[in-house]
Amino acid sequence: MVRLSWTSFLVVVGVANGIPSKPSDGSYDFGYERNAYGPHPLVVFKSATQLEVPKLDVLQSSKSCESSLYTLLTPRGGATHEPQATILDSNGDLIWTSGWNGQQLYNLMVQEYKGEKYLTFWAGNDAVGGHGAGTIIMLDKTYSLFKEVRAAYGLDADLHDFRITPSGTALITVYHVIHKDLSEVGKNHIGPVWDCVIQEIDLETGLAVFQWQASDHWNLVDSYREIGDDGEGDRAYDYFHMNSIDKDTRGNYLTSSRYMHSLTYINGTTSEVIWILGGKRNMFKDLSEGTATNFAYQHDARWSGKDTITIFDNGVDDVHRDIAITRGLKLRVDENTMTVSVVAEYFNPHKIHGISQGSFQSLPNGNVLLGYGNSAAFTEFSSNGEVLCDTHFGPESRFGTAEVQSYRVYKYEWHGMPKTSPASAIRRNTRRSWSFYVSWNGATEVSKWILQGSEDLNGTDGGWKELNRTDRLGFETEFEILETYPRYLRAAAVHERGYMLGVSEPIDVEETEEQFKPTSVLNYVDRENLPTQLALMAGSAVVMGIILRMGAVAWNNRPTVYWRLPTVPK
Repeated sequence: MVRLSWTSFLVVVGVANGIPSKPSDGSYDFGYERNAYGPHPLVVFKSATQLEVPKLDVLQSSKSCESSLYTLLTPRGGATHEPQATILDSNGDLIWTSGWNGQQLYNLMVQEYKGEKYLTFWAGNDAVGGHGAGTIIMLDKTYSLFKEVRAAYGLDADLHDFRITPSGTALITVYHVIHKDLSEVGKNHIGPVWDCVIQEIDLETGLAVFQWQASDHWNLVDSYREIGDDGEGDRAYDYFHMNSIDKDTRGNYLTSSRYMHSLTYINGTTSEVIWILGGKRNMFKDLSEGTATNFAYQHDARWSGKDTITIFDNGVDDVHRDIAITRGLKLRVDENTMTVSVVAEYFNPHKIHGISQGSFQSLPNGNVLLGYGNSAAFTEFSSNGEVLCDTHFGPESRFGTAEVQSYRVYKYEWHGMPKTSPASAIRRNTRRSWSFYVSWNGATEVSKWILQGSEDLNGTDGGWKELNRTDRLGFETEFEILETYPRYLRAAAVHERGYMLGVSEPIDVEETEEQFKPTSVLNYVDRENLPTQLALMAGSAVVMGIILRMGAVAWNNRPTVYWRLPTVPK
């Protein structure tokens, strides 16, 4: 039975173990980068054991990086337990993470619809020949499902892009199989081909207001991807591979084709091609000695102003892995003279070869954020290309293996207020010490945590009294309790303006103490790290045995010395 003595109750607060730390000046963790911690190092939590987040290696950091925004990514791959939509703060600490019915997840973003902000991401099956069949999920600020968006005409929404326009419509990429004469690519029959489709959907009605098909404007022979065994049986030939759509203020569309090495600019009224940049059908004169039009296998093409386009230029693919170093590319396009020039290039300091996926984002402060897709990395640059912050969420030695990856990485402002309650847990450290852990998945507005105690839940307001308080420090905060404590404990989340946002469920310390009743020294060992601690204890015992043995041998072989009392001076 725990006896309460309020005057002897002592709390020491701090950040809970397991929170990723961010070096102040950046560093290179050779163990991390050489796979010593495994292909997918994770941070786990005491209060929310079901959650996990990639442990980051921050190779370079700077105060010039955009710190007011959160980082959004969707870790997935062969080494991950389950695909996750994940939000991190500027320190790499978790803000929110969640799976979605075990499905693959892509393209976590914050987008606006009718004046409200929503989290959007694609969920579905991505094992469909390099693209996907699924739906778009829209979550409100409470992380509740607001809308599940589908492609029109019974087709599946593809994973590559989903963009909400100011007019309340959404741009969706769609793949579907058609049959074409394959003679122009060396096969004398009609066979299956993946056609790429742009659909603009009215989010209110779900109806398509615009549709464009690549097969109406592009020939198979224009592709840089060889047909190989595709086009036979049910193996459709992916010759175009659309991976982004953007709509400008003129109502026209810009789309990127990975296998055409080109961007297509489309009239939003007639659906006709206005111009093509890059690839075999390039229509522009390159004013930068070929470096403005030699992009290849590119992703995420966007307008950035009236005459500027940004691209994540992979430069390589899974077959041609070493022909170029991946770069971010900013181009100036002059439609009057039909010329194009390089405004800026952005190269990762570790010369990443991004064989698939990737993103380019122009940030509000003028910086540029690149996500490296198949390589578990993202880097922030100044507008002129200087590397400011460089972060890995998986070992560099495993880049390109698809063990850990995120299709894109973006930064956004987000305010989340989950309907769930804060999560908490209590663990015994020693006979006289406990730790109380608290976290709240998705809550962005918590400024402080207050630890409260009660002896009687049936009293006024449960008889709760404040024991201590601390600023929110990372995702999970720890209160260390020394000696005596009340029977019930809980934590209250407090907004910076002082009002309460929510409280965790009460923990009965007496019941918890029974679970941790001391029957052996192992009751005071961190059970989650028990194998490691036992190994360390065993190693220490071996080392101590060796030391004692060496000492015994040295003692037995010592020279004989007769010791006498010292002479007392007279």
